[in-house]
Amino acid sequence: LLFGPFAMIDFDDLDEVEPERRPYDLVVFGCTGFSGCLIVEQLDTLLVDGDVPKAITWALAGRSLPKLEKMASQCRTRPKVVQAASADEINQLAAEATVIIALAGPYLDCGEQVVKACVGSGTHYIDITGEVNFGHFLIQKYHKAAKEKGLRLIQFAGAMCVPEDLAAYLLARKLGPLKQLRVYSWGYGFRGGGSFQTGLTVVERMLPDSMAVYQHPFSLGGERKCDVRPEEKDCRTAEADVLFPSTWVMPGYVSHTCSRVLRRSCGLFEEMMTEGVKDVPSYGDQLLVTVRDLSLDQKEAEYAAWANPVPADLKDTMKQAKTLEEMRKKGVVPAVGLGPPKEARALGFMETYLVCEAENGQWGHVHFTGPEGYEATAITCAMVALVLLEEKEALSVSACGVLTPAAALHGSSFVER
Repeated sequence: LLFGPFAMIDFDDLDEVEPERRPYDLVVFGCTGFSGCLIVEQLDTLLVDGDVPKAITWALAGRSLPKLEKMASQCRTRPKVVQAASADEINQLAAEATVIIALAGPYLDCGEQVVKACVGSGTHYIDITGEVNFGHFLIQKYHKAAKEKGLRLIQFAGAMCVPEDLAAYLLARKLGPLKQLRVYSWGYGFRGGGSFQTGLTVVERMLPDSMAVYQHPFSLGGERKCDVRPEEKDCRTAEADVLFPSTWVMPGYVSHTCSRVLRRSCGLFEEMMTEGVKDVPSYGDQLLVTVRDLSLDQKEAEYAAWANPVPADLKDTMKQAKTLEEMRKKGVVPAVGLGPPKEARALGFMETYLVCEAENGQWGHVHFTGPEGYEATAITCAMVALVLLEEKEALSVSACGVLTPAAALHGSSFVER
């Protein structure tokens, strides 16, 4: 078809049509709680002052329109506001977004509806849960469907797991396959009202079936080619460390969740290997993962183990539920939606060493230092979302389904950023 002496259109070029862009690149749902406020603040700062290569349309969503409008008015980028409380409203929200960060918790109580809407609408999903049982539930119900649709449902995108998960990934890439990986953490921080409520919900809702999931070292996957080893079970007492005998290790705030997330990353990368993905880190067929808090003082370690008990059975969970409920009634914990003020957060910090032994006998370590946990969660969660939006071409096409941060971000510049 000629429009001049030499002009011609090849109509075959019109066969591939760009998909229609959704109204919102990013939606932060359930963002009026304490963690949500910090994450929104971090995103707003990055979108204004950070090196973001393209304009991103984003919105704040949740139940309370007045709270959302107040929060949006304090953002320099002026995000849109969307009220979404009912299932229909959440479904519509998912249909209008490319990525949703879901922050409303406890996730065991109110997390599934957003995931269900995202899978139904073909929307990528991010959360900051630390709830292993919620993660297990999503894997069982949504991993296959999300993988078939090419969706990334990224869980545990907060400070509880991201630093350790990415550090383990770096060690596996550098030295893998690995024989053992030991995580040593210490720090100083505070618990907010939402985190306290989540902990209470977890123990209050514990039943025999959910207790079995909670206790299993591989409840999120990543089983090794051997039986479960004693070291892989949850630590409940203070003990001298096997590598550094002058130090003491004990159960920590992140130990239970983080150990299972690292094991899931191991399994996900093995799954990617079988699908022919290139440049995938090798974690090791017999890799032994342990995650502990660290102390230089035996009495301090013993007190920490007593103060942060890991439930051994349903009787323990009932005792914990009673203790937590009494603490709430006495007013010694913040109300839901509240947390440590800026001045208190400035006193906090996180520090972790990951030490590994490779199958070839080499040793290596990663040393992570960071701010207080809520601040670190805002940094990690916001960057996961931006990488997911900006680096689609770099991310592995096989990394789909219910994912850990390390598996989801393989091939990206997340660590450098």
